Amino acid sequence: MFAWFSRRRNQKGYILLFGTLMSALVLVPAAGLAIDVSLMYLTQSMLSAASDAAVLAGARALSRGSDDTSQHLNAQATADTYFHANFPTGYLWSSNLQETSLATTDSTYMRSVSITASVDAPLFFMRFFNANQQTLKAYSTASRRDVNIMIIMDRSGSLANSGSCAPLKAAAVNFVEKFAEGRDNLGLITFATSSRVDSAPSMTFKTSVENNLNAVTCTGATSSAQALWQGYQQLVGLNQTGALNAIVFFTDGRPTAVTETFPIKNNSNCSSRVAKLGVMTVGYNGTVPQNAMGLYLQDAPPQPMVSDLTLIASNTNCAFKNNQSNVSSDVSNAPTTDYWGNSLTATGYKTVTYSGTGLSVTSGQNVENFSVNAADHAALRIRRGDPDPSHNNLSVGGVFIFTIGLGDVDSVLLQRMANDVALSPNPVAAGNNGKYVYAADATDLDLAFTRIASEVLRLSR
Repeated sequence: MFAWFSRRRNQKGYILLFGTLMSALVLVPAAGLAIDVSLMYLTQSMLSAASDAAVLAGARALSRGSDDTSQHLNAQATADTYFHANFPTGYLWSSNLQETSLATTDSTYMRSVSITASVDAPLFFMRFFNANQQTLKAYSTASRRDVNIMIIMDRSGSLANSGSCAPLKAAAVNFVEKFAEGRDNLGLITFATSSRVDSAPSMTFKTSVENNLNAVTCTGATSSAQALWQGYQQLVGLNQTGALNAIVFFTDGRPTAVTETFPIKNNSNCSSRVAKLGVMTVGYNGTVPQNAMGLYLQDAPPQPMVSDLTLIASNTNCAFKNNQSNVSSDVSNAPTTDYWGNSLTATGYKTVTYSGTGLSVTSGQNVENFSVNAADHAALRIRRGDPDPSHNNLSVGGVFIFTIGLGDVDSVLLQRMANDVALSPNPVAAGNNGKYVYAADATDLDLAFTRIASEVLRLSR
């Protein structure tokens, strides 16, 4: 009995010793290792996140500065600032923080911002094994493609009527400031009844584009299809397929005009019955289309303008000379393809009625409908990268179209034009997916343009 009790007491001492050794040699180090590893993981995650945020901010800052060198310096400074804001010195008791940013020009249309960072993370429990710290490293890079943008901006009379003309110009100027001279190309087309290339795309665009924007007078109709194709022609002329090519299209209403070579009726009083090139638009009674109007010059006068409702020169004895709403007395129909090659029927978005070999011009609603179809088809052709006859049938693929609508617009049309993923299915889906942004009123315009700028810059990375 005594011997058995003695053995059991000795076993208890052995178990206590064994448990103490296990705690000292296994359990405590394991718990310490788990804590140290968790701290290292958290520090590494924050180091990587700070690096990623910094290079993205740096890439966006490549738009600031008048030349490549100053833009590189601005990008590096911005990246440094963002990095240290997100990973301050001494974060989680770390030490010896090292960070280097570098902005480089990689190729003709591509630049990059990179960051290399390291920091010593402290080890607390592993110091029992003579390990005081662990060096952690992170590397991040972000690239930015150069951007070619054509702003195609509605300047129709409804903008003046709603008081939106001035806020629109201010929002567009702010948009221009977000892109980089010396690398990006940016141009401007404004349109109403007629349209014009106010500023051809250029790498020194800010003064020209902003001056032209500030001079805009809002008057006239909405010749969307013509302006869209003219914008595409400017991108084709640049012929920079390695850059990001984009059109930013703004309107506050539905397309209401087409440019065509209109056949003249045999019984017209026009002194010359040769087919006449001009713009036909719509006359309204309030918001209801009433009749065709025209024929007007397709080229806008210089800004600022009193009106761009200037009749074509070949109007002697024509009924529309003295009363522009009598244009249907002279014009027999509207050809199914406009002057720029855009179809008035191909997409079938709006129903149209025919007259002979063309479309009827006796109904204002019909004129509005085929004007809408022409704009729809112009956007489709651009996204497909169709050949441009004015540039020996050259084309540029991969063009993004971004649309902004203000107030009473056809949002479905603008989604179709942009190939916005929010419209599903899209009967005219082709090419890249752009984006449509709606502005309910003039106070939303700056935000709408900023959202599009952010989207363009995101795609350029």
